[in-house]
Amino acid sequence: MKKRSQVSLKQIAEATNLSISTVSRVLRNQSEIAQATREKVLECAKKLNYRPNLLIQGIQTGRTGNVGIMVPPYDEHWSRVLEGIHDTLVEYDYAGIMLWEIYHRPQTLAEKEAFMLKQMHRLIDRRVDGVILWPRVSGVYGGHLDELESRDLPVVTIDHELEFSDSVVTDERLGAELVADHLYKLGHRRIGHLTGHLEWTWANMRYRFFEEALASYPDVTFLAQVGTDEAKDIPATARQLLEKKPTAVFAFSDGAAFEVYKAAAEMGLRIPGDLSVVGYSDSNKCAQIVEPTLTTVRQKSRQIGIEAATLMMNRLNEKEKSSKRVRTVMDCELVVRNSTRAI
Repeated sequence: MKKRSQVSLKQIAEATNLSISTVSRVLRNQSEIAQATREKVLECAKKLNYRPNLLIQGIQTGRTGNVGIMVPPYDEHWSRVLEGIHDTLVEYDYAGIMLWEIYHRPQTLAEKEAFMLKQMHRLIDRRVDGVILWPRVSGVYGGHLDELESRDLPVVTIDHELEFSDSVVTDERLGAELVADHLYKLGHRRIGHLTGHLEWTWANMRYRFFEEALASYPDVTFLAQVGTDEAKDIPATARQLLEKKPTAVFAFSDGAAFEVYKAAAEMGLRIPGDLSVVGYSDSNKCAQIVEPTLTTVRQKSRQIGIEAATLMMNRLNEKEKSSKRVRTVMDCELVVRNSTRAI
């Protein structure tokens, strides 16, 4: 197959007997060009298979048309979030450059921080117009967020709030209240919560609002076990929580709920006979096929991604830059399945 060279504006100008500036104005869709001239240029560009050089346009306009995305496909929930981000950016004719930390390789915190700084520099060096990120572990991102702020790049965060970023968060208070109400009405009075890492905004709010919701009911004992989302650590924290003998457990994620299932089985506890379990996000199809099926809080995963990308495009397209931060709160719902029952 014969290789095609990049078609230039000069070649189109020579083929149409027009100036390079006229061809450029037509291809950039600028006004005040005669319709016949416009059609002549566009027909020639199509025939020559012309594609615009976005690198040059980026230099001319100060925009690359790229947005950095530091949102890993951590599970089905985050894959759906990414789907929403991708589809929305495409609607605006933007492209996403996706980079994140590596999960399958053991690293110390210092190694993670160094790697994430390199990832941020990879985006900055490619002159992205903005960054959408999930600051999963503040210790990893926190020391380097000034790399984005100091360059005045628009930033949108998901499930975490920063002073200089717009953000999209799930209504953690609503989710916590839905779970608390459900378990209380089922007769549970010793209710446990397996938390995520409390440095994360979402985990801290999920824990705090659940504790507050339970405090509004009489005769409830709240049993908390501070955990982590490190897969190797969750089984131990799940067992530690079950040793406190709750009759129901609200886990910080569906994945953590499945670890509670395993710990309960090892301890001879039946679900939901001896223990009711609630997860969070409805992110994994296993929630519907695991035995028993999992009661969980359903997040609007794809819509979260759409909203994050929309906030970014609104920020990039605003005529006068505003210092006011936008915080969008997405609602959620409780999906009741077979892992909870009345006692």
